[in-house]
Amino acid sequence: MTDSTHPNITLLRTGLDLVAAGRSDDVVPLLTDDFRITVHGAPETLVGREAWLGNVAIMNASFSDLTLDIRHELADGDLVAFNITYTARHTGDFLGIPATGRTVSWQSLEHYRVRDGLITEEWIASDISTLLGQLAPHTAVVEDAR
Repeated sequence: MTDSTHPNITLLRTGLDLVAAGRSDDVVPLLTDDFRITVHGAPETLVGREAWLGNVAIMNASFSDLTLDIRHELADGDLVAFNITYTARHTGDFLGIPATGRTVSWQSLEHYRVRDGLITEEWIASDISTLLGQLAPHTAVVEDAR
């Protein structure tokens, strides 16, 4: 089902809009008490609303002026999937990389499960290698003077 008026898509879009607006605390009531977040490459699944807030806090401390472009969305039963392009300015340390001030973009494939009108699970597979490539120091090319 690709109907963007599906109630679960509406719920998730509301949450994503709140995150983009810097209102992460307002997302918490949209999450179940036993909310689970699995981030591709992370060593373990995180559980609980505080875990979600912690994950968002890391991104908020590293990036500002966040915008998102939902490229595709799909809802089927209790599952919702998004293909999102995030754009932000790198204004804080991220994975040991000091702020560059650069505007960066990366794609994220995100899947969610909704239970009783609340978000209960989230799986995120972001293209971190592309993001890190944009944060890497640029090296000048020096021509051989010979």
